[in-house]
Amino acid sequence: MLPLISIVLATLLAGTVATFLSGTKARWTALATSLAFLAEVAVLFVRYPGWPGYTGAGIPGFAEGESYAWIHLSWLQINYTVGVDGISLVLILLTAILQVATVIYSWGEERRPSAYFGLVLLTCLGCFGVFVALDILLFFLFWEAVLVPMFFLIGFWGGPRRRYAALKFFVYTHVASIVMLVGLLALVFYSGATSFDFSAVDAAARGLTGVVQAFLFLALFFGFGVKFPIVPFHTWLPDAHVEAPTGASVLLAGLLLKLGGYGLIRWAVEVLPSGLHTDQPILFAVAFLSIVWGSVLSLSQRDLKRMVAYSSINHMGIVLLAIALGSSLGLLAAVLLMFAHGIVSGLLFMSAGSVHHTFGTRDIPNLGGITPRTPALSTMIMVGSLASLGLPALISFPAEFTALLATYNGLGYWVFVPLAILVVTAAFYLWMMQRMLFGPEKGVPSDARDLPWYEGVGMGILVAATVVFGILPALLVDVIVSSPVKGFPGT
Repeated sequence: MLPLISIVLATLLAGTVATFLSGTKARWTALATSLAFLAEVAVLFVRYPGWPGYTGAGIPGFAEGESYAWIHLSWLQINYTVGVDGISLVLILLTAILQVATVIYSWGEERRPSAYFGLVLLTCLGCFGVFVALDILLFFLFWEAVLVPMFFLIGFWGGPRRRYAALKFFVYTHVASIVMLVGLLALVFYSGATSFDFSAVDAAARGLTGVVQAFLFLALFFGFGVKFPIVPFHTWLPDAHVEAPTGASVLLAGLLLKLGGYGLIRWAVEVLPSGLHTDQPILFAVAFLSIVWGSVLSLSQRDLKRMVAYSSINHMGIVLLAIALGSSLGLLAAVLLMFAHGIVSGLLFMSAGSVHHTFGTRDIPNLGGITPRTPALSTMIMVGSLASLGLPALISFPAEFTALLATYNGLGYWVFVPLAILVVTAAFYLWMMQRMLFGPEKGVPSDARDLPWYEGVGMGILVAATVVFGILPALLVDVIVSSPVKGFPGT
């Protein structure tokens, strides 16, 4: 049987190195690598329906499993262990779609294109590694590898305050990573696991007392939560987004935030179910605070990109709420929401970038009536906004509906908090569209032109995904539910 995951990693690694060395041909190398990556992910999906009952390489619960000895230190074994289940497979698909869309959207990048496209591919390589790694050390190496290319993308290609934003991003997320690593190592040593492999740690952790699980869960929650980001550790996100180039913003919102959600599910919720139960009130409080705070701040923003950035805090707060519910339906909602937010936020950040390219500003009150001059751009803004506010037949609707249903089942009338915030979300997106897209022209240069072909194609890919998975969410649901998290009631 082919080691498909290793083949995908090798493809991405070789393509990344070739892109760095390709000079002015870097965009073509990056595109070829991205299309090959997408094709390989499609093969993973085609092979996946035969997964039930498959335990490749002795890794129960995971398909395409591979495990090879790596480092042995006395009694402790560290292995190169990888595999996928329905949760990671959906996020891998998100990675492949965003990589292709970002490379095409950034086609016009002329400033050191080989470095730019190489860093984009390196970011996606790190994210893919996080989603397939089933060894703590391997997981951490990929986790940290994502920070480096994003730091340089923001710090070199960003806006006027790029160095401040890049440093703030790195400090916040790296400090959280250290806490996460300490929590994972403590999990191994306290549980007595003889390997860093997920299956060994998962089995050994069942013997931990409730108090130990609760403390370990809190450490992991902080480490993963800063990447969400959770309030009050969210302040790095708006600065990073506003200063980052558009391609980096797409990957930051679409992928890097999802690393926090995935890590929390894989290494905390699944391994420490008793800790989740004990710390549930804390998670609920943080989730509700993030939902309300992100939405209220979005409503007060003038800068289109900053508004979308704050709305990400709101949406990821709903993801945290769904995870904290500790139910199978909540888990399904969380993964659907992460996929939906990745696609929709990518589309909205591309739209904000194109607005800035076309009109020289992202200031919402200073723009108006842009639709007659830029109909394609206006269409992209409208589709992204309507998807983000949860319009039926678009991707966010089934995800948000599932999250609300899971919240009602778990918390009863507390569901009115996220429900009311969804109304606020609809308000700030509709208000933005009313001011920018319609009415008399304002702030529109005489030489304003509609989207160039590469920006239109890049956004078109995300629009297509928004519609296809909005109409056919079962394409994702059937994959996700094939791998329920152990320890949840009813699983």
